[in-house]
Amino acid sequence: MLICCCCLGCGNGEKEIDDPDRPDRPDGDEYEDIEVVDGKVRFYLSESENGIRRPMGVGERVWNESKVTVNGKPYAIATDENDRRYIDVAASNAGTYNATLTTTESGSWYDTSVYTDVKLPYSQFWTTTAQALQSYPMYGSYTKENGNKLIFDDAFAVLDVALTGSAEIASVKVASPDEEIVAGFANYLPSRGGFSMTEGVDFAVLNCTDDGRCVALDKGTPKHFHIMLAPGDYPTGLEITVGDAEHRAMKHTLASLQLAAGEVYTVDLAYTPDADLVFYEGFDNFVWGGDIMGGQEASGYAPTAETVTTDSGTDRDGYADAFERVAYNNPGSAFIQSNTWDEVNGKTVGTSHQMSDSYVASRNIADYTFMFRCQEYQGYLACGTGNTGRGIFQTAALQAIEGIGSVRVAFDFCYQYGSTDVLLFQVLNGGMIASATVDGHSVTLTDENSGYSGATGKYIVEKNYVTLPSSESAVKEWHRVEVVVENATDGTMLYWAGNDTSSGVHGFYLDNIEVRSLGEAERGENILRVLYWNIQNGMWSDQANDYDNFTAWVKKYDPDVCVWCESATIYKDNTNAGAPASDKFLPDGWPALAARYGHSYTAVGGWRDNYPQTITSKYPIETLLKITDTEQAGKPVSHGAAIQQVTVKGHKINVVTLHTWPQAYAFGVTGSANQAASAANNEGDKYRAFEIGYICDKTVNDPAYAAQEDWLMMGDFNARSRVDNWFYNYPENDTRLLVHDHIRNNTDLVDIIAERNPGRFISSTYGNARIDFMYASPSMYGRVANALIVIDKWTTATKSPYVSNFYDPSDHRPILVDFELK
Repeated sequence: MLICCCCLGCGNGEKEIDDPDRPDRPDGDEYEDIEVVDGKVRFYLSESENGIRRPMGVGERVWNESKVTVNGKPYAIATDENDRRYIDVAASNAGTYNATLTTTESGSWYDTSVYTDVKLPYSQFWTTTAQALQSYPMYGSYTKENGNKLIFDDAFAVLDVALTGSAEIASVKVASPDEEIVAGFANYLPSRGGFSMTEGVDFAVLNCTDDGRCVALDKGTPKHFHIMLAPGDYPTGLEITVGDAEHRAMKHTLASLQLAAGEVYTVDLAYTPDADLVFYEGFDNFVWGGDIMGGQEASGYAPTAETVTTDSGTDRDGYADAFERVAYNNPGSAFIQSNTWDEVNGKTVGTSHQMSDSYVASRNIADYTFMFRCQEYQGYLACGTGNTGRGIFQTAALQAIEGIGSVRVAFDFCYQYGSTDVLLFQVLNGGMIASATVDGHSVTLTDENSGYSGATGKYIVEKNYVTLPSSESAVKEWHRVEVVVENATDGTMLYWAGNDTSSGVHGFYLDNIEVRSLGEAERGENILRVLYWNIQNGMWSDQANDYDNFTAWVKKYDPDVCVWCESATIYKDNTNAGAPASDKFLPDGWPALAARYGHSYTAVGGWRDNYPQTITSKYPIETLLKITDTEQAGKPVSHGAAIQQVTVKGHKINVVTLHTWPQAYAFGVTGSANQAASAANNEGDKYRAFEIGYICDKTVNDPAYAAQEDWLMMGDFNARSRVDNWFYNYPENDTRLLVHDHIRNNTDLVDIIAERNPGRFISSTYGNARIDFMYASPSMYGRVANALIVIDKWTTATKSPYVSNFYDPSDHRPILVDFELK
């Protein structure tokens, strides 16, 4: 926000301003300590010994490059026989001597007079601001206490935020809660010995990114962050916001205080963001441009006064000073990324941007996924306001989330004037939106304003909950949205955009994004955690790394029982060349590998080719049945199946593991022409239906097991379910639905993921397909405490750099279910 004060009378050149607090002319011999000789007074020169420049890291003054003026007249600096610097000044009839100390570069800090409209930067920088202070004007006046010494001091105050901790700091923002001017433009008043602000803003930001190298803290020795501020009384205190490179922040409020010109006010703080704070983005390093939220009476500053368009000023140095006044509706940047989607899709802001490299580094935004059609305004982000296409802002993964838990996402937003669209907020890579409020008012979630598809939950902020701007020039109102997200992980990302992809007015403004943990999913002493995952070719992705990432990931979730599909080593490290038998660590190596994540029991299912299933457990396992062949010659269960019984605290749970035939043509069909004909006849689907029928007959439907009621069935079924057909829109008689039709029509097994998430489509692969399932008997389903398809940082699939059709770490996603066994 820009604030203007009445400007005191200004002079030209070095003429002082009209200072109403200037003392009357002294009488008598009050100034007997100075001597007038031949109409001149000699003053010896020095900077204040207790000044603020040394702690700020400003270098030593080069006196032979400095200039001194007294009462508006310049004087040459001389040196006496004792190496003392002095000037001989024309005697003042008033007995008043007001002096300035400048350099040849000082003119950049003011316009025509060193006493008026002096720049006090609101945008400050860790390294360059202190360096620039070499040329910043200093001021001194004759006093009886100092006698014939002119001691120069600074006219601004400094807040020293002394931080300890272990983070890397990106910004320190100081703001006045009463919107008092703290930086901008000022007049110097000799009677006060400091600045009186004439125009400016109610905040100052110390940008600590230092060309992409944020300032590292030390746990024991404080690091000092010096912020130049207007001197004076702050009866309601000041608010300090410290942000770090990992997008977390800490806020601290100083009570009523007084900042004196030329003095440092130190506050000692340990950088300790709230324990529940996962993510914060207040766009504190966004300092350029107007304040369109403040309306036409508000103004802002930028490095140049030009009108910024979507593609102008892209070469601006991100560390440039911003003193040129700009209009309220002039953005501070062009589109941060290209206006062409294909140039940004699949990249990050750091790897694809049209603003300069230094701009991206200075704003600490390189890790964000998209800032598509986004522009900077003073302290906030404009998304999609620059043209008729919708904009997109997407964060990086919220890596501070530990395990699986619920979070509260809160943010301020306002629609652009004339908006023809609604705001779409999405949670990507897992996380279900459970509730929403706007300005504290609860919103009923419906199929129209919310949902989940693939790996994305959404909430649409309808306009009937907010106040729309009456005009572009009007003062606008922020609205606070809060959304509770369940089952979020360290792979979860946040996304804002217009909901409509057609041409229109899609824009909105965004600020103060905050994500707080509501706690990890509860796991009491009676919880049995079961984890299933198709680990693609025996965890080929991590085998060259000795499975270190894999075992660390399993330990993170600490499952009690694991079922691994495709659990055999097939290929050499980082290639698709077959490994010799002597190099195939799995499945024989599962006992050793499972021990690394705390499982003492392992068993391999029906193993007839390269794709067996393996179960590992903290509890004893008994193999009741292995399935490889059927009674029909030439029609095996292609990748085998099994019943493995796990005994947990007296409960005997039968686990059916399987992996059905993967191809579109039937098993055993050879030759490309025959395979094409078989696929055209949907024989792959029919073969899978044959396999699942046989497996069900030999397991859950076999009378031999009728007395056993606790069953789980899981695996890669390579088939879609009719439960999800609202998403697929296949014909009713589509053969791709046969496998799960058989289970639904011929067993009492319950599809855990579907039953827990009605109306939501949750993909189990990197694409949009749910082909991995975990079924439960009614007795086991009744014990489900939590269930999800895990999408976290490590399991988010990316294409392998070594083999084009392989993925890291897998092309499938894990399924995790907690059962409460009482």
